Amino acid sequence: MQNAQFIHYVFMLLAILLEVAANIFIKYSDGFRRRGMGALGIASILLSFTALSQAVKGIDLSIAYAIWGGTGIFLTTIAGWALFKQHLSRRGWIGIALIVTGMSLLKLA
Repeated sequence: MQNAQFIHYVFMLLAILLEVAANIFIKYSDGFRRRGMGALGIASILLSFTALSQAVKGIDLSIAYAIWGGTGIFLTTIAGWALFKQHLSRRGWIGIALIVTGMSLLKLA
């Protein structure tokens, strides 16, 4: 991978991590009753979209959006389990497996 291409994937990783952080902050905001956490959530999602906009300068939009959304869903699920003791049913895990499969197929296309 070239340096120019590498930086776009760095922006993609940053966008994903900021999206997950936004979801966690919004959960901790308790329906925006805790305004500081809510503000961090909003700021994180705005920064995530900013990083995503930089990533799509070097990654096809359809691939970037699928990777961003799918990986964000997977990591948010893991964070929900680790931080909030939330659990998915078998159907939920099958859905995540389908998302990961779809992302992989898009990347290979």
